[in-house]
Amino acid sequence: MTDTPTSVPTFSAAATTWFEDHKRYIKPNTADSYGDALKPLCKFLGDKPINEIQNAHIRMYQEMRKARAGAHAINREVGVLQQIMREFGEWRRLEDRYKLLKEPPHRAGHSLSSEEEQRLREVAFTKPKWRLAGHCMMVMLSTTMGFGELRQLRRCDVDMERGCVSVREGAKNAFRERTIPLNSAARESMTWILERWRKLGGCDPEHYILPHRPRRERASHWRKTIPWILDEPMLTIYRAFRSIREAADLPDFRVYDCRVQAITKLLSDPKVSPQVSKEIAGHISQRMQDRYSIQQFSTKKAALDGLEAPAPTPTEPKGRVLAFPGRGTARA
Repeated sequence: MTDTPTSVPTFSAAATTWFEDHKRYIKPNTADSYGDALKPLCKFLGDKPINEIQNAHIRMYQEMRKARAGAHAINREVGVLQQIMREFGEWRRLEDRYKLLKEPPHRAGHSLSSEEEQRLREVAFTKPKWRLAGHCMMVMLSTTMGFGELRQLRRCDVDMERGCVSVREGAKNAFRERTIPLNSAARESMTWILERWRKLGGCDPEHYILPHRPRRERASHWRKTIPWILDEPMLTIYRAFRSIREAADLPDFRVYDCRVQAITKLLSDPKVSPQVSKEIAGHISQRMQDRYSIQQFSTKKAALDGLEAPAPTPTEPKGRVLAFPGRGTARA
């Protein structure tokens, strides 16, 4: 009796099998990132049998994606392709000739001057349709949370009696899992977010405080009939935030830069110790601190202005003269 040859899956079928099995071992935000990477990959490689994928196809994919994405995003997407190919034993034949796209050096984002930040805060609440994005922004600017962490907060993670939030589900790693106190600005915006959650039907401690609502139709009368999904987090505030930053004349400021701004202010404050900064922001190394601490030009200028004057001449300390046999004298 002859063995029936096993059919080779297409890339789309292999990707679906891999993703369904793999996502049980990873955090939800990582699964979301993988899901986003699979969309363009499946569109380009979907019908091709996985054993027929060659380095030439990867190079074609890289060139095609350059029109819509940067090198970092493309390398991340091909990284997901690598994992799928390894799962089916097909990557070894490609890895020796595969080349990453060269990524330009970059830092974590942009920080703002105090005047720019004040303008951003004021503009965010000038229109009702920006209010949710504005309150999310205020929480991020006041806590060092990124939006990925904020949107993954469940009601049980927010303790308004103690005035703190516990970041767990949206954290990238164990060092980003932390408890953050809420200052007055963060408490005010969190109160608004929780009241909105309650009005949307939130009642379970496991419900997300920023629930998801599918966007099936653009028409407003269809939109009103679509229910909120309280056990799924919302996806993004990008549209509203883009309008806010444009109105504030800050076109390069991203949603994630709210975290950068908060961390930069923490690390610029001499009254805040490095250890406290780490515990609030979830840093794990000096390299990470350097990545996020984008100091303002004026801060650097003030520090260098202090170098203009000559250093003070050290004075001889006063005290009793002590004699040490064979070692001369010293002052006490």
